[in-house]
Amino acid sequence: MTSVVFSRSHSGKAINTQLDILESLGYTCDQLLLKTGLVLAKLEDTHYAFSKESENQFYHNIIDLVDNKLIGLQLGAGFKPQKYGLFGYALLSAKTLRHALQFATHFYQLTFTYFTFDFKVYGDEAEFIITNPIPTDFQVLNLLIDRDISATVVALSEMIGGNFPSVRVELPHSGHGKQQSYRDYFNCEVLFNQPKAKLIFNSTILDQALPNSDPTTSDYFHQQCEMLIARLSNSSKFVDQVRMIILSRPGYFPDIDLIAEKLDMSSRTLRRKLVDEHSSYREILDEIRYKMAIEYLSETKMPLSEISELLGYSEPCNFTHAFKRWSGEAPISFREKPLSMKVAQ
Repeated sequence: MTSVVFSRSHSGKAINTQLDILESLGYTCDQLLLKTGLVLAKLEDTHYAFSKESENQFYHNIIDLVDNKLIGLQLGAGFKPQKYGLFGYALLSAKTLRHALQFATHFYQLTFTYFTFDFKVYGDEAEFIITNPIPTDFQVLNLLIDRDISATVVALSEMIGGNFPSVRVELPHSGHGKQQSYRDYFNCEVLFNQPKAKLIFNSTILDQALPNSDPTTSDYFHQQCEMLIARLSNSSKFVDQVRMIILSRPGYFPDIDLIAEKLDMSSRTLRRKLVDEHSSYREILDEIRYKMAIEYLSETKMPLSEISELLGYSEPCNFTHAFKRWSGEAPISFREKPLSMKVAQ
């Protein structure tokens, strides 16, 4: 696997679901976003991203506010695969659980995690391992371990179409005096104070076909993720650097101010440098969206609502208008065309 350096800043999708859960428990956004530098109105915009430091403060606020040692498990329960865009759809359409887990360990950078994933098989047992966190204090680390192991169980359950049959969960913390509550939550044996966070299950289910398996669609999403990783690691020209940032998180398209910030320059300088390369932010963004739209419409059976979301549009009608501007026809009309005409386009 190509080594890629990520800033690991996350889009608003990384905490929107968690905000909803915490609000349902009686906490306010003002409390939860205190000292993070985040503004709720911007956070709800799919084009808004935030740094690891801001997210770290968000989790410290949770720790200070919530008198529930199992809150990380509750937060993780909201992370269904669809939240991850291309990555999640690739998991759901994978041929088998083995294929899905191999994919997850290869492309973990495309999730919202601050860990790396590993997957191993030892005879009758298989292990999914969450390890190597980005440095942070132990309180936040324990919260994120609980969140991500819970999210893993949710994702696996979605993939197999039912409750995932975990055999054992291993956690690197003490259980905070709530050991039986952890066992009840995972419905299996849970070991504490272990070297790594692990989910262990029977390896016999690895090669069973998944209910939503679609090899063609899965291969397509896999290729898209490979292209995304390649762009992240091999960009050279300035236009390619801008393209890399735009493509760095599936389903999220940053505005020009955020791109300028990532490149440590003003928006004015960014525009000038793009003009020097005979391009513009709008041209690059339209080019990316149009190419992705053609591939989604040609290679998948996803409804327009899901394609719209993956391309960063709040409503399908906005995507339809944009596609007409790019191609001169509606997305539905394009999808119904013979393959030869699509290739020509």
